[in-house]
Amino acid sequence: MFILFVNLPTFYVLKAVIFSGSADPSIWVSTGLDTYQASLMKDAFDVVRVWLPADLVCFSVPLYLRLPVRHGVSFFWTMYLSFTRGGH
Repeated sequence: MFILFVNLPTFYVLKAVIFSGSADPSIWVSTGLDTYQASLMKDAFDVVRVWLPADLVCFSVPLYLRLPVRHGVSFFWTMYLSFTRGGH
């Protein structure tokens, strides 16, 4: 739930900061949140598709491997998000 309601809105607002060409923070927030709302269903599907199996794997490995597994999945999730939604 953190990814859906904190991480993704932050991602889209920061994307608007970089690509909007405006110096007005209200434009950044409104553009970012509009983009977030437009792609929420696809994003929710992708979050469940990636993180549900990742959590099952993460909590089935020995304790000393949980952090490396979680960080590895997070790294690839960030790359996936950047490649699929990072462009104009």
